[in-house]
Amino acid sequence: MHSATIETDRASPTPIAGGRVAFILAALILAFYVLVGVIFAMNSHGRLGPNGAPLFYDFSAFYQAAGFADSGHAAKAYSDSAMLAAEQALFPGASLRLPWNYPPTFQLMLAPLGALPYVTAWLVWSGALYGLYALLAGRIAAAGQRWLVLLAPGAAVNLLVGQNGLLSTVLLGGGVMLLRSRPIVGGALLGLMTYKPHFAVLVPLVLICGREWRALGAAIASGAGLALLALAVFGVDPWFAFVHKALEPSSIFSSSSSDWRSIPSVMIMARSLGAGAAVSSALHWSVAAAAALGAFWVWRKTEDGRLRAAALATATLLVTPYLRIYDLVLLVLPIMALLPRSDENARIADLVVVCVAWLTPVVLLFSHSGVQFGPMVTMALMGLIVWRVARARQPATPLVQRAPMAWGAP
Repeated sequence: MHSATIETDRASPTPIAGGRVAFILAALILAFYVLVGVIFAMNSHGRLGPNGAPLFYDFSAFYQAAGFADSGHAAKAYSDSAMLAAEQALFPGASLRLPWNYPPTFQLMLAPLGALPYVTAWLVWSGALYGLYALLAGRIAAAGQRWLVLLAPGAAVNLLVGQNGLLSTVLLGGGVMLLRSRPIVGGALLGLMTYKPHFAVLVPLVLICGREWRALGAAIASGAGLALLALAVFGVDPWFAFVHKALEPSSIFSSSSSDWRSIPSVMIMARSLGAGAAVSSALHWSVAAAAALGAFWVWRKTEDGRLRAAALATATLLVTPYLRIYDLVLLVLPIMALLPRSDENARIADLVVVCVAWLTPVVLLFSHSGVQFGPMVTMALMGLIVWRVARARQPATPLVQRAPMAWGAP
């Protein structure tokens, strides 16, 4: 008589993103990016890129705002007519219309770029941010999975348009990951998220939920310090101009040539599905409240830095009604938190959501479906994060149940 072993609820560890397959995929993705860059360069003429837009698209607005700051006229950046005139002077015949809607704190960060030639300024900006982003990859990803961060489509989109999504990811992800070892530095990084105020709303709240008091103090100090420095350098006029714009959010949509349907928020998703303004708004803020509560719960129940960063990043994308495709590079934080390591079991459902989330920025960039599906992916990630923390808190149960059983027994 022999015995056999019955195994239930066990999945073999899945090697994710490592080995020869990973190398081939990374090489193909990098080759694709190089090809896109070559096509982009071949179809560019002077300072104009394809379709008559300024080279590096959104970075043109950053450069103009930096130029106004460098010349001592920071407040002029908040005048849509002044920005348009400056853009037309630098990019004659450009079809893109980009206003300046950021606070003076971000203008202060950009000010040194205004003294550089345009392409050089983009190289300095993109190179510095990508270098910091690469350092973050070493903290949030295993060695065999770092290519998923470094070659993430969200990062590529940011480099293409010269946007600040990489800066948000570095500040938020780096700040959270440093809370355990250097809480003052981590909190200071999180405080700098005030350069984009609607992305910083949840920061003090999660720090309170996580009882990170030193980090909270450092965040308040760094945010206030950056604001006071901008006030000292630029004066009060840019602040008055910024507040005036912030009190008229509808002008942010009307003053830009960008399509509002490309905003990957719950509100716009509902509108793209045919819901009215009132229903869309109610749905958005309901989801926002649930996402915020989920993030608070995660920060209360776990000290895992990757899961905390994932929850904060995902909830931030669901809470704000205004974001763009380049902001979805923040999804690398939940992606890397949910992606199994080499010694962990992989659930097919998790892998599907993670893969879709990784591809979402580039799919949305080229999609013309008319339906904004981005928030559906973000909500799925938020659900998986909460589920992961809840599962980790459950009493451990054996994955393998063994029972002696004779061969041929019924």
